[in-house]
Amino acid sequence: MRARSGCRLRWSSLGLRWQLMLLNAGVVAGTVVLVLALMNAVGEEPLMHFVETQLYPTIGTAAALAIVLNFVVVTFALRPLNAVRHATRQLASGDSPARIETRRRDEIGDVAESVNELSQSLQQLENLRRQLTNDVAHELRTPLHNLLGLIEGMRDGVIPSTRETLERSRAELGRLMGLVEDLRALADAQLARDRIQPAPLDLIALVRDVMAGFAPALAERRLTWRVDAPDMCVLVDGDARRLEQVLRNVVDNAVRYALTGSTVVAAITDTGDRIRVAVTDEGVPIDPAALPHIFERFFRADPSRARGSGGAGIGLAIVRELVEAHHGTVGALSDSRGVTVWFELPTLPAAGLRDEAYP
Repeated sequence: MRARSGCRLRWSSLGLRWQLMLLNAGVVAGTVVLVLALMNAVGEEPLMHFVETQLYPTIGTAAALAIVLNFVVVTFALRPLNAVRHATRQLASGDSPARIETRRRDEIGDVAESVNELSQSLQQLENLRRQLTNDVAHELRTPLHNLLGLIEGMRDGVIPSTRETLERSRAELGRLMGLVEDLRALADAQLARDRIQPAPLDLIALVRDVMAGFAPALAERRLTWRVDAPDMCVLVDGDARRLEQVLRNVVDNAVRYALTGSTVVAAITDTGDRIRVAVTDEGVPIDPAALPHIFERFFRADPSRARGSGGAGIGLAIVRELVEAHHGTVGALSDSRGVTVWFELPTLPAAGLRDEAYP
């Protein structure tokens, strides 16, 4: 009887049996049997007992470890990430999220702190936007209210339509135009940080030119003026048009608040690597607590006095923006003799040459 070669596989509770028949010219030459018995070391327990007593406990222990590991990962890794995701979604929708509290010092902690800083910066910008909107509305309200009262009074016959009334109306319109121009100048100064066109500039000569240009306004208020400066040419790397705007705003502020018959002084001090320009008016002193705020937009140390002088509280804010764009600093001093507004700029190495234009 001829047999066919092949193999037979059989599974039982005792294990796995594999049988291979070896043929030679169609005749069975031999058989190889391989048995994989799943028994314990002694050979007494069957497979099911092994599964129940060893495999199941191992699987259960592994599952418990997986649950614990999952809890640890969620608590210490995913929870901060979920907080970051929630905060960024709130920022995207325009809301102000709560601060993300985390003690982690790894990359996830750095991301959480970055989101906190971003949220704080956006909140500050939003506060500034609201403050600016309120300030502009407040500044516009007074001249518009006065102008509306004049027009309605002339319409109803309560106020005569005289040349004086028209001049009052023109003055209120002038205040509105001045405020709009100041706002435009402030926005332009803020944009100027990235648009400065620096070139070597003799700052002492520029101060003298600006002070001379204010001579008619000074004479009108019976004010005298002088420039205290070293007899030299001090060069700065600056934008001539922007620095002229800085000086005009500082001098205009001094002229506006100086007492009639007093003196406005522009003092220039060269320290070698920096130059300070200080303009002093002999006017009413400012409360020392208010000095740090006079460079903020729409700030007035005395609102009623400033409004009566025509100031909108924007000129010195423009000064700060432009000076800082030139890598300089600003400040103010006040005592019983008056108020001094100053700014400092870094000088160029070529400073110290004699200025022949002003012997």
